[in-house]
Amino acid sequence: MMPESIINKFYGSLAKGEIYGTECQKCKHLSFPPKAGCSECGAHNMQMKKVSGDGQVLFFSSGNLPPMKFAKYHPYAYGAVKLKEGPVFYTQIQGVDVSNVKVIEDQNKKMPMKAKAKIVNMADMNIVVFEVVK
Repeated sequence: MMPESIINKFYGSLAKGEIYGTECQKCKHLSFPPKAGCSECGAHNMQMKKVSGDGQVLFFSSGNLPPMKFAKYHPYAYGAVKLKEGPVFYTQIQGVDVSNVKVIEDQNKKMPMKAKAKIVNMADMNIVVFEVVK
């Protein structure tokens, strides 16, 4: 599958409320976000595969200098989420408190926390974020 078609299919699926990664047809390694080539075996025979959206937040933080297109959403949390299917994805985390460093540190001591993916429109684009499941 050509990279352009992977990108188009990924963002097209987000517009429909579905989340896809790519699975290597040689070694069955799943990549998320989708990739044109396998990071495990190097093969370029990738197929789109729907992911569950279930995961665990491994850690998160917040920053004072967000990218310009996300500045109006500041402050927000961002961190690493391990999908049930295996890949680790770095994105925004919702459902956590980023009011001060101590609160962030205390929450990180409770990791991993269950989280669920959701698709939100931010900065005029659909993105995958994860919300902590309480």
